[in-house]
Amino acid sequence: MHRFFLEKNFSKELQIVGADARHIIRVLRMQTGDVVQLVLDDGIICEAKITEIRDDTVKVNCLNVLAEPHDAKFSVILAQGLAKGDKMDFVVQKSVELGVDGIIPLALEHSVVQLDEQRADKKKERWQKIAISAAKQAKRDKVPFVTNIKNLNDVLKDKYDLVLMAYEGETQISLKSVLQNNVAKSILLIVGPEGGFSNNEVELAVNAGAKTVSLGRRILRSETAGIVALSCIFYEKDSI
Repeated sequence: MHRFFLEKNFSKELQIVGADARHIIRVLRMQTGDVVQLVLDDGIICEAKITEIRDDTVKVNCLNVLAEPHDAKFSVILAQGLAKGDKMDFVVQKSVELGVDGIIPLALEHSVVQLDEQRADKKKERWQKIAISAAKQAKRDKVPFVTNIKNLNDVLKDKYDLVLMAYEGETQISLKSVLQNNVAKSILLIVGPEGGFSNNEVELAVNAGAKTVSLGRRILRSETAGIVALSCIFYEKDSI
């Protein structure tokens, strides 16, 4: 069943307009009587039957409220070093499917990608659209946010129960060992760019309380490392 995010509070009768309405009418070619799932601003998720389609407006009637949550009971934010080409698109899509609550694109010392303000704004807009699409497909209970591009120092100012840095230079502490029996409710995962972290960045993160962790014996690409680490986090904390 198709899921849509509606910026309205729950009501028995609702209207879907804009891009979602056009998608329902022109792409999905849904008809009156068809049923969709709606995620509303007040956190309510319901099944709703289409009662009328007119121009670019879809009217629905809510049938029942769904009680089963699809999201984890803890929060994971991915701070991902900027990657080349469409690799960031891939990271955003797959991390949203896995369950992140937010994605922070990181500009780091060894980042190959350099974006001016105009290009950065366009990239953020694109990544947010990808997050919305992935959240719909994965039947998420909310749309994860994508922030503006930030530097590591700014990211480390926010407070989390656990801050993890996936670091290829770490040989003693595994991600699994840190996650076992960990009760953290908010986790920040930091992943470097193609060029890896600089020594200064590792020192900065450790001094701010981050734990450097190994993802195994092999060196992973930047766009692979985040997905592997997220998979481990959600598996170990039993949300999948």
